[in-house]
Amino acid sequence: MEKINQKKALALSIVGVITLILVVVGATFAYFTAQTGDAGNINVNANTATTDNLSFQVGSAISLTANEEDFGLGTGNKSGSTFARATLTANNATNNATRNYYVYLSITKNDFEYTTDDEQAEILLKVTDPDGTEVTTISDLARKTSGGETGFDITTSKGLITIADNYEIVSTGTVTQEWQIEVIFANLDSDQNANTNKTFTANLIIQEGEIDNSLATYIASLHTINGENDLYYHDGTMKESYCTYNDNVVLSVINNGASTSSEDCTQVFNFDRTYYDASALDEGIEEGKVEQISYDGTCKTATTSTDVTVDGYDSVDEADCSGYALIIDGIAVKLNEVGSGTMQEYSLDAGDNSYRYAGANPNNYVCFGSDAESCPADNLYRIIGVFDGEVKLIKADYANSNLLGEDGGYNASSTYSTSTYPDYHGSLETINRYYWNNNTNNNEWSESNLNTVNLNTNFYGTFEKEWQDKISLHSWKVGGSNRENISLSYTPVAYQYELGNNSCNTDSTDCIVSGNIGLMYVSDYGYAATPDYWYTYLGETIEEKNSNNWLYNGMYEWFITPANGSVSIFYLYRYGYTSDYIVTSYASAVRPVFYLKSDVTMLSGDGSEQNPFRILV
Repeated sequence: MEKINQKKALALSIVGVITLILVVVGATFAYFTAQTGDAGNINVNANTATTDNLSFQVGSAISLTANEEDFGLGTGNKSGSTFARATLTANNATNNATRNYYVYLSITKNDFEYTTDDEQAEILLKVTDPDGTEVTTISDLARKTSGGETGFDITTSKGLITIADNYEIVSTGTVTQEWQIEVIFANLDSDQNANTNKTFTANLIIQEGEIDNSLATYIASLHTINGENDLYYHDGTMKESYCTYNDNVVLSVINNGASTSSEDCTQVFNFDRTYYDASALDEGIEEGKVEQISYDGTCKTATTSTDVTVDGYDSVDEADCSGYALIIDGIAVKLNEVGSGTMQEYSLDAGDNSYRYAGANPNNYVCFGSDAESCPADNLYRIIGVFDGEVKLIKADYANSNLLGEDGGYNASSTYSTSTYPDYHGSLETINRYYWNNNTNNNEWSESNLNTVNLNTNFYGTFEKEWQDKISLHSWKVGGSNRENISLSYTPVAYQYELGNNSCNTDSTDCIVSGNIGLMYVSDYGYAATPDYWYTYLGETIEEKNSNNWLYNGMYEWFITPANGSVSIFYLYRYGYTSDYIVTSYASAVRPVFYLKSDVTMLSGDGSEQNPFRILV
C-alpha cells in the first residue's frame, strides 16, 4: 500500500486524542515565548476479545504566544513540546500481543509565510521515536537548519502529517511507546514582521486506525461553523423570514423582501422583473425611492418614499411604466402592490447536505491533470463543493480549443477578445466560443455536440488514464425549468427546480444524462455568492454580488440547465446575471465541470492559487 505522509483529512470528532497547538504572533520581530500547560492525559482503549488492551495518551495543549516584551535581538528560539504515548498490555492467556497504530500531526490553520528571500524555515518540527532516536525522514517534508536548530520545515504546511505509519507495538506483558513532538519558532534575527498576528493551529492524534485522507473528507473537515474557510454546510437549517403573498416571496418596501417582524409585511409588492428606462422622468424622483409613475413615463405624486435597497438592472425591455417603480441608477423596476402579506420562514440553503464554497475568493484551487511543481493554467480548477462524498470541480478559467477541439459546437468565426471585457478575471487574451447544441438545435443535453464531442470526448481525452480514473461518471439532471423558476427567482428556488424536489426524476435522456464532464448549474453559481445574496434574484445585476461570488469571471458562459420551450438554455451574462438564450443563435464561453470519485486522496497544498490542493495519482 502506498503511504502518504502529508495527509490533509480530519474531522474534529475523530476517535483519538487531540492536542491543540495554538500560535499567535504579534510583534515587529518574531521572537516567541512558550507557555506549556499542565499535563492532561486522556486514555483511549482498544480491546480485543482476548483482553489485549491498547491505550493511548497525549500531553496537554501547547500554547506558544508572542508578547511585546519578549522581543529583541538575541532572544533565541522558543518552543513547546508534547507527547503521544501507546501502551499495550497482553492478554493473560498467551501473554503475547501485537498491534499497530498511527500518529498524526494535523495542521488545521497556518497562515504563516516565509519572510526571507531564501525561505529560511520559521517553524520547525522535531520528532523523537520511542527508541529515543530523532526521526530524520518524513515524506514530502524538507529538513532545514534555521536559528541554530535542525528539523522539518513546516512554515507554510497545512493538513495531515503522518508521524507514525502503521507502527508496530509488541508486548509479552505491558509495553509503552512514547513519541516526543516539538514545535520550534526560529528567531532569525531578521525582520519577520510579515508574520505579525499570524496563527498556527494543529491537532496531535494517536489512534489504532488510519485516518480517511480523501480530499472530500478533508474539505468537509475545514467546516465547523458556516463561513469558516468560506465553506457553508447546506443541511436545511439556514433559514430567513420573508414577506409572502399566496406563498410567493414578495418585496417589502421597508426591508427589501426580508422580514424581521410582521409589520414589515403590511405593504408588499410583486416584483415583476420587468425594467424600464427612468432617465426621462422628472427630477423629483429620487434614487432608492419607490414612486408611482404613469404610462407615459412622467412622474406622478409619490405614493411612498420609503428607502429600500434593491439594485437595478443595466438594460431596458419596454416603456410601460404603470404602477410602482423602484428607481436605481436611472432604471425603474416595476412593482405591483398586492396589499398586505404574511411573514413566512424560508430555507436559504440547498438542504442537500453538501459543503459549498462561497465568497469573493476562497482557497479552493486544485491542480488536476498535472504534477508539475508550478501548476499550469490549463490544469487549475476550483472546488464548487462536496456532494455525496464527491468533490465537484470547475475549470478556474475558460477552456479554449486546445482542450475542447475545433469540431462539435465550435464557432470558428468568432472569439472573445478579453481586452474588451474589463470585468474578465482570467489571464487569456482570447476565448473560444461554442454553441450549446448545433447538432439538433434543441436543448436536449444528450444530443448536444458540446456535451458529446467537446466535453466528453475532446476535453476528457486530454487527461492521461490515471487522471481519467479519478473522474466520476455522473448522472446530470438536465430537465431544467422555465424562466420564472430559474433566472427570475432566488437561488433556493432555482436549486429545487434544477436538482431538488421539483426537478426531473426519470431516467429519460431529456431528464438525466450520464457523462464524465458537464457544466455548472445556475444554483451552483447562485450559492457561490455569500449567503446575503441567496435570496436576491438570479436575473438581477448587483455589482456587490459579483464581487462576493468567486464563480463570477466576467464573461458570457453556458449553464447546463435548459430553459422553457425546447430551444433555450440558461447562460451567465457578463454583468453577472442569469438569462436564457436560443441554442443556435449564440455561442458562448465554456468552463468544464466534473466530479472526483470519493476515494481521491489528498496529498498537499493549502488551496490557494499559488499552492493549490494536490491529489495522489
